[in-house]
Amino acid sequence: MPKEKETGFMLKFVRLIVTPAALLMTLTACAGLPEAAPVQLASHQAVYDLKQDDIHDGGGIESVRGRIVLKVEQHCDGLIVNQRMVLEIVNSEGGTVISDYLQSTYEDADGKSMRFDMSNSINGRMVEKYRGVAKREKAKAIVTFAEPDGESMEMPADVIFPGSHTKALIRAAEAHKHLLSAKVFDGNGTDGLSDTLAVIGKEKKLEEDNPALSKLKGMDYWPLQISFFDLSQQQTEPDYEVGMKMFKNGIASDLYLKYQDFSLKGKVTSLKIYKADKCS
Repeated sequence: MPKEKETGFMLKFVRLIVTPAALLMTLTACAGLPEAAPVQLASHQAVYDLKQDDIHDGGGIESVRGRIVLKVEQHCDGLIVNQRMVLEIVNSEGGTVISDYLQSTYEDADGKSMRFDMSNSINGRMVEKYRGVAKREKAKAIVTFAEPDGESMEMPADVIFPGSHTKALIRAAEAHKHLLSAKVFDGNGTDGLSDTLAVIGKEKKLEEDNPALSKLKGMDYWPLQISFFDLSQQQTEPDYEVGMKMFKNGIASDLYLKYQDFSLKGKVTSLKIYKADKCS
């Protein structure tokens, strides 16, 4: 696979995995949802092992595996999310590609602004670097980049950030709604804006015997599938889809990531839950 084609493929591939891992922060009002008690997200660190589930012929991929390490720190004034994702992809020509993705975000408690810092390296060579601030205003939302210096981007006024999206999903599920659409900016540079449609299943209790999820056993969760669309294009088919079990405290397990040429499963192999801050 030529280097420029390999790089372009990997950038799309990385965003597929990163978006579900980033669906954590604080809620702003979402149209159509009833007022409810604040959603409490758990501070935690989760490790997800990623393994291929299906690879379609002609996609140029022979095998994929990887790992996500996600640390969420819920504070009274906002939420910090740090994540690292490493992927190993073997292409159909036998070449191995290693992607190393890092992202750190801070979303303030009212969901009106988010600071972000992300980088992505492929085989040790940095191919993406974005750092900046996204702010929601009455008439529009604006992203100002410190890296690349001087760049900016306008977004629709009704865009929300990943944590706001997560809490909106939880509130919708608690209100027995089965669909939720939202425009989401995840901090992944100029291509970080997506139109999303979530399908929320019926509430269930966790009964599986995964030792890493022992602290969640018996807790309620919702089966969730989110489709992601490019907001700049008129699409009937999503760019990719993400499935998961979403718990009431914002923790996600059993990831299922479906793209055009392949799909992956993500299993929680380690989970630490931290004591919540006391907020007045």
